[in-house]
Amino acid sequence: MNKRLHLSLILALLGLFFVKPAAASHMQGGDLTYASLGNNRYLVTLHVFRDCSGISLSPFTLECRSGGCNAPASITTPFTQVGLPIPARQYCATLTGVCNGTVTNTEAYTFTATVTLPPAAQWTLSTSQSARPSTANIYNAGDLYFEATLNNLLPQAGTAGTPIINNSPVASVQPAFFVPVHQLTTLSNNAFDTDGDSLVYSLETPLQACSSPVNFTNYPSSANAPVPINPTCFYQPLFIPYYSATLPIFVDVDTIGTCPMKTGVTRFSFDARTGNISLQPGRYLNTNSANGDNKYAASVKISEYRRIGGSYVLVGTMRRELYFMVYDCGTNLMPVVGPQVAVQSGTSSTVQALSQTIPVVAGQSVSVVIDATDRNAGQSLALTLDYNAVPGASLQSLGNGQARLTFTPAASTAPGLYRVAVTAEDNACPIKGMDTKTLTFRVSAASSTLAARAKTAASIAAYPNPFTDEVHFQLSTPGVQFLTISDYLGRAVATVQSQPNGAVRWQPAANLPTGLYLARSADGSQSVRLLRSAVR
Repeated sequence: MNKRLHLSLILALLGLFFVKPAAASHMQGGDLTYASLGNNRYLVTLHVFRDCSGISLSPFTLECRSGGCNAPASITTPFTQVGLPIPARQYCATLTGVCNGTVTNTEAYTFTATVTLPPAAQWTLSTSQSARPSTANIYNAGDLYFEATLNNLLPQAGTAGTPIINNSPVASVQPAFFVPVHQLTTLSNNAFDTDGDSLVYSLETPLQACSSPVNFTNYPSSANAPVPINPTCFYQPLFIPYYSATLPIFVDVDTIGTCPMKTGVTRFSFDARTGNISLQPGRYLNTNSANGDNKYAASVKISEYRRIGGSYVLVGTMRRELYFMVYDCGTNLMPVVGPQVAVQSGTSSTVQALSQTIPVVAGQSVSVVIDATDRNAGQSLALTLDYNAVPGASLQSLGNGQARLTFTPAASTAPGLYRVAVTAEDNACPIKGMDTKTLTFRVSAASSTLAARAKTAASIAAYPNPFTDEVHFQLSTPGVQFLTISDYLGRAVATVQSQPNGAVRWQPAANLPTGLYLARSADGSQSVRLLRSAVR
């Protein structure tokens, strides 16, 4: 068996030190997404994660340009905050979040803006703020820049192009992560695309402005001289000059090869199919949080491709600005999601590997029983879907570290792969241990009956839209029916019942925030996007 060496121990033996200037700020990461409202109007949503011990956020302005980075923004509009900030749940101390000089907690903010974007080969949507915190891997922390691109005009020879409707992917997991030193952790960047576009994930250098990447600092790498393991065997250290997009955090290493010379491989990997990151931080320094010695910035770009005319065409991108906070978890061991799941589909029941694709037919349900265990005595476990963005997915706790995930894709769901991230979390304090795994579902076309119904079903008529106090629906078919109304994170906020003639009235509570909502019929065949404007 190969012997694992902590790179931090090797550095200590060599007497190497890593020094960087301290700086303090408060923005930890986030992303920018957009959703079509029809008639070239888009609801743009900014998710920002901030250090709740830092200063308050300044106002954000959305900039939209279609002529590249050198072109001035042709459309600008202020963002409006939606609802109250939500504290990160990984920090267990209180419901409102606790921040101190050693460990930093996180608050999630949501802002929205509505813009009209005429068809163009590419729109670049962006906003920024000079509030990037000091991190161990970036020189001169400055602006934290958020960006998404939108293609709503497909080139077509001999014409001015074909306008298309496009919605960006929406991520299901927050981008600010607590990661324990010297323990292997898997982080999810799973996202859902309502258009059914194919998603490709890539690690990118964080940006400080349009097409302006940050500068990485030196990686605390050893000299190139072999290090003795014993009198007859040497370890050849990895020579890594700088942090990079593909290695943005200081990690432990494993050894490969055989004596008399072994070499190293970093404990950091990335899956371009799912966006999952596996990493094992290699160092924790007991210094003030503001120094940034235990913090690292990274970025994942999610590119969406649409199959048109037999070819895949890039129709948009969104970037997730990530933030890793390394901590010392002491004797706490991370929970472990079991490698097998029990799948129930109709009358069929099977046990399979968690990594194996689970088939499901659009308009039908499949349930998956997931088990997790904890290696610390006396701790309790919970399984959650985090900010699940995949419609039709729900999780029911069965107790004792077990839960049932039910996935019911709408009958109109486009065939393809859909992924749902499930997280097991313990109740350790001050920071919960977590393990995230991604389940992959392959949705196939509905049966002929369901397909015909989905094809002929009309969209729900809604008026007024945008609305303020109430909105009226008219279903395409008569009869008493139920509609579920969900927020932009896929969380159900209301269930309403229609009149026998198919008419529906929804009057949301006054404290329900402004923003984008989705009303969907029980069978998923009818839906409409709703925009609630400022409440009077």
